[in-house]
Amino acid sequence: MIGIILAGGLSSRMGEDKALLRIDGRTLLERTRDVLVEAGAERVVISGSRPGGIADRWAEKGPVGGIASVAAELDDGELMVVPVDMPRIDAATLAPLRDERRMRATRWAGHPLPMRLTLDAQTRATLAELIGLEGRACSVAALQARVGMATLSIDRANPRALANCNTPDEWREANA
Repeated sequence: MIGIILAGGLSSRMGEDKALLRIDGRTLLERTRDVLVEAGAERVVISGSRPGGIADRWAEKGPVGGIASVAAELDDGELMVVPVDMPRIDAATLAPLRDERRMRATRWAGHPLPMRLTLDAQTRATLAELIGLEGRACSVAALQARVGMATLSIDRANPRALANCNTPDEWREANA
C-alpha cells in the first residue's frame, strides 16, 4: 500500500499552510506520514508543490487533481489517501479502510476522505474523465461513485479522528 497525503491546497480559509501546523511536536505533514506508515504504507507520497512532493498538474481541481497528479507518477496498486488537515487521524481509523477490498474505493459513511483506492486502468481512466469536468462533477465523491465504493458504518470509527480542519476555529476545536 502507498500512502498519499493530499497537501496541495492553498489553506486560504486557515490563513496559513495547514501542512505546517504543529501538533504533538510535529507538523501535520510529519504526523500524517507517520500515521500512514503505522497503518502499513510501504511508501508515502505527498501531493502538492512542496519539497519532496508531486506538484498538482491540475491545481484548480482540488483533491481529484492531486490524486490524478500523484497517480500519473505511480504504478498500479493500493493507495490510502488522507488529507493533511486531519490532526487526529490514526492508524486504527485507517485499518478498516485498508482491509476492505470489495470495491475499488472504501470510505467511512459521511466522509469522502480518508479512503482506500485501487489504482488501476479503470481508476486512471476515471481520473482522466473527471479532470475535464467542473464543480461537484470533479469531486472525490464522484470518483468513488464511478469506480465503485464500499462505505463503512461510521459507528466503527472514532469521529474525532475524522475531523478535518479548514479554519482556525476548527483547528482549535480539534485540538481542545
